[in-house]
Amino acid sequence: MKRLTLTTLLLFTLASSTLVAQTLQTGIDFYEEGNYERALRIFDDIDLPESNLFAGKSYFALNNFLKAKYYLNKVDSTSDDIFWEARYTNALADFQLKNFGASLNALYDIKEYSRQLSVRRDAYNFYRDLLSYLSLDQRFEAFRASNNDSVRLDLVESAIGSVDLASARSLFSAYKSSVVDPDTTQWSSIESVLNDSVRYLQRYNPSQFPEAPKGISYNIGVALPEFDIESSQFEIPQHLYFGIQLAIEKFNSQNSDKKAFITYRNTEALASNASSIANDFVWNHDVDAIIGPLFSEVATELSKYAELYETPLLTPLANSDNLNLDHNYTYQLNPTFAIQGKKMAQHAINTLGFDTLAVIAERGSLGEPSAIAFLDEARKLGGEVVRYYVEDLASDGYDISEYAKYFNPEVDTVFNYNIDAVYAPFTGNIAQTLMSSLLTNLEAMQSEMTILGSEEWEATDLDSRWSSQAEIYYTKTFEVNADSTISQEFTSSFRLRFDTEPNRFAYIGYDAANVVLETLKRVKNPAYFREGLKRFNNYRGLITVVSFRNTQINQEVKVKKVTAQD
Repeated sequence: MKRLTLTTLLLFTLASSTLVAQTLQTGIDFYEEGNYERALRIFDDIDLPESNLFAGKSYFALNNFLKAKYYLNKVDSTSDDIFWEARYTNALADFQLKNFGASLNALYDIKEYSRQLSVRRDAYNFYRDLLSYLSLDQRFEAFRASNNDSVRLDLVESAIGSVDLASARSLFSAYKSSVVDPDTTQWSSIESVLNDSVRYLQRYNPSQFPEAPKGISYNIGVALPEFDIESSQFEIPQHLYFGIQLAIEKFNSQNSDKKAFITYRNTEALASNASSIANDFVWNHDVDAIIGPLFSEVATELSKYAELYETPLLTPLANSDNLNLDHNYTYQLNPTFAIQGKKMAQHAINTLGFDTLAVIAERGSLGEPSAIAFLDEARKLGGEVVRYYVEDLASDGYDISEYAKYFNPEVDTVFNYNIDAVYAPFTGNIAQTLMSSLLTNLEAMQSEMTILGSEEWEATDLDSRWSSQAEIYYTKTFEVNADSTISQEFTSSFRLRFDTEPNRFAYIGYDAANVVLETLKRVKNPAYFREGLKRFNNYRGLITVVSFRNTQINQEVKVKKVTAQD
């Protein structure tokens, strides 16, 4: 009877072990298929070294690095091959979490002590790439975090030629003072380079960004509002997001050694929501950059947290001149009104050859900073603004006759200026009224002076009498060339992917995402993103040209000419 019970128990144990093994293999199959969520439902129910390894690898694949580390740390050294693979994945997770010191320590141990050749080789390659990848700040933090003298020495050696000479010398000095039992024979080659400034400068290229380790992933936060489907604004954020998503998907399909991921958050058009969005992006998703939001109020609040966390924020539409004041991490894709005024002054003087100008704008409107910038730039270029009116035009019922009469040299008997052009950056709901008033006054005095204006002038309906007398130029920031092959390819891909025609905001979203992705592709390390974006120039997107030219605002503005209606 006792023998039967033991036999039954043995058979039950064997059956259970077989069932667990089969279940575990099913989870591994799901993992290898990329079905990580389904694999995790299996691994979570099995507490074995192999299941913990693959649970950690699954969470790592889902960008949940902290949870990945929890499972990977459960794999102890009694399972030799599994342990080293778990530790290697753990090192990759620490890299993604920017725990560079911990990552280097683990990679060093793996390459020195693991008997699993493939993992050992991978660790060696990643260790070497990571040492070269680090910025000066990251190198300093890793140096302080590491408890391994060999790792710290490697951090010093790999810094030579990638950081400036003074920083390299300081890092080496810190290393020498931290070693308890130094082997000074290892120092000779380092000291010889650091003591020869000419030799060092031959190796140092500050404009070259180091390569990134293969397999790096970039996390992009997207902060856009949601509108009710019946709202006229519904398609603005929807198409912006679709454009961003399409750019991310194309980037991932074209780059096997790097990937980008989106984390979306609804801004709800409330500035008070900015803090929770920013904290969630940084604390829970470790974003490298943020695209959005739409509204200036929310953007202003979010920019404060971008500054606090040193996370670049690229606004796709906001063009307020006050948005990035005192903020070093906020970038504007849409040129501000001041930039538009500056570019129009350059066009008036450098392209059209004018030197005598007038300005009229509504005080307190978005056109006021355009007028101020136009005045400053015109003077810098040698032009003369002889009439400058930034006034409360509303108090006169938007009748600008009292100001426009001084554009007529016959009325201005004191100075008798022959004005070449008037800059009239009218904006907002009242723009059409002001434009009509200016046109009427100039027509009454039979003036042929050129009008320079904001984008609102694009919609001017010129009759044949007026169009024969003068020319009108206006600034434009976004314009799709629908006939270009690239635009047609985008439209086709967008229609196929989202089953709808793209609007102009889809193009803007696509360009905004590509500005971020192309910058990351060039600088490799997000620590250089801010610097790289300032140096991002001459990018021809689908709807805009982008050049930051060492600023935080896109400097590219088109100046176009109004043509008479057919």
